[in-house]
Amino acid sequence: MIAQTFRRSRIMIVDDEPAMVRLLEQLLERAGYTHLRSTTDPREVPTHYREFRPDLIMLDLRMPHLDGVQVLERLKRETSGEIYLPVLVLTADAAPEAKRRALAAGASDFVTKPFDRIELLLRVDNLLAMRFLHRELRRQNEDLEAQVRERTHQLLETEKLATMGNLLAGVAHELNSPLSVILGHVALFAASASDDGTRARAQDIGRAAERCVRIVRSFLTMARRHPPERGHVSVNQILKDAVELLAYELRVANIEVHFDLPDDLPRVWADGHQLQQVAVNLIANAKQAMLEVPTPRRLDLVARYDDPNRSVHVEIADTGRGIPPEIQARIFEPFFTTKSDGEGTGLGLALTRGIIEGHGGAIRVESRPGDGARFHIELPVGTAPLIGEAPGPLDEAPPVPGKTILVVDDEPGVASILAEALTRDGYMVDTAPNGAVALEKLGAQTYDLIISDSGMPVVSGPELYREVERREPRLARRFVFVTGDILNPRTREFLERIGAPRLEKPFTLENVKRVVRRALLAQ
Repeated sequence: MIAQTFRRSRIMIVDDEPAMVRLLEQLLERAGYTHLRSTTDPREVPTHYREFRPDLIMLDLRMPHLDGVQVLERLKRETSGEIYLPVLVLTADAAPEAKRRALAAGASDFVTKPFDRIELLLRVDNLLAMRFLHRELRRQNEDLEAQVRERTHQLLETEKLATMGNLLAGVAHELNSPLSVILGHVALFAASASDDGTRARAQDIGRAAERCVRIVRSFLTMARRHPPERGHVSVNQILKDAVELLAYELRVANIEVHFDLPDDLPRVWADGHQLQQVAVNLIANAKQAMLEVPTPRRLDLVARYDDPNRSVHVEIADTGRGIPPEIQARIFEPFFTTKSDGEGTGLGLALTRGIIEGHGGAIRVESRPGDGARFHIELPVGTAPLIGEAPGPLDEAPPVPGKTILVVDDEPGVASILAEALTRDGYMVDTAPNGAVALEKLGAQTYDLIISDSGMPVVSGPELYREVERREPRLARRFVFVTGDILNPRTREFLERIGAPRLEKPFTLENVKRVVRRALLAQ
């Protein structure tokens, strides 16, 4: 196989003696080399090289007009980007100085005239083998470079996701405590409101705060920091609601919306708010794309059930300008956008992919320039877990008045709202701004339950727990942690290991009351 490859090689012969050229041609042809080109004028070598692109040059050293060394020097300009091009010098001059000059100019090997036929062919084969080894090495290097570029791209993508995750987690951390305070005050205010109008306004504020909570959790899901909050969801209704939210913008843009949604489509076990965010993102992007093309403009929303795979297939298609093939693989990358500065952050489709994959699904795009874009989404139907579907007797039990609770949190607003809510339920509540103060209070009186933030200055929540476990093992079994969505791996591992109940910020007062009842009654 290798020999056959060599025989297909192109060999150029340069010698001012026609008889020598004919002899070399005959030797090479008898050995199976058929792609040959010859010249007796060394001045023609650059032109022949450009036209013939040889794999090997057989070059006489002593010639009129230009000698072999001068030919080699001219070839350097032609072969600057070439991989290893072997030059076999044929010479009657065996002087060391002649060989030195030829080697310095780029010669690969020598055959002294008169030459032995077998030796000549062996040297030709060896030089061609070296040529093909260099070619294969370059191919492998190019493959490796391509792999490095791909791995580098993947690494950058991972770093982008990590950076985005840390950024979003930091933002969420800053929002979770004030959102907990807002939700708590809304619940207390609504419960004590004197008229329906005031109560309705409080509920409006609560719904707005809950929307902020859903947005924060959607970002955290994309950053793999928060699991979806699932329930039985109608995909048909999700798509219709998303269109309703954007109805005015779609109407102003003269976009016709067509639904193809079967009535018997099964519900999926998913986070409805997150799926609605996916639909809104894709529909808003479709509207934006269609603004750049003339009417008619059409948006198609299709849903089908894939029975063998137990999944729902959703298509959202537009008649916009389409997505160029060269960027289709990048549109789901964080921070990648083709929009002008100030018009897009490059997070919409990244968020969409994060939500879909967080539900165990997949998303892809199909598009040709000038023929719109069609997004395909696969969502597993899934099933609700058997555990925790229905509230247990401890969840429905009334408060346990008279119990003493210590609330430990460095956020005064959070500590205050927890204390007020629990006091209204008949508990006696004390507060501490950190674990150190909490330990001082534990030394002065007894408590039936501790509710502690996990991340605090001076003495953290885990450090407080370990000290309580050492001093009062009974009380350690009545320890509730309050956490943000941002848990570093060490804290997460600690909470999972001890199995203590926890409240995630932003929490509702109803959740607080339920967790407290369970902690007090389950011991």
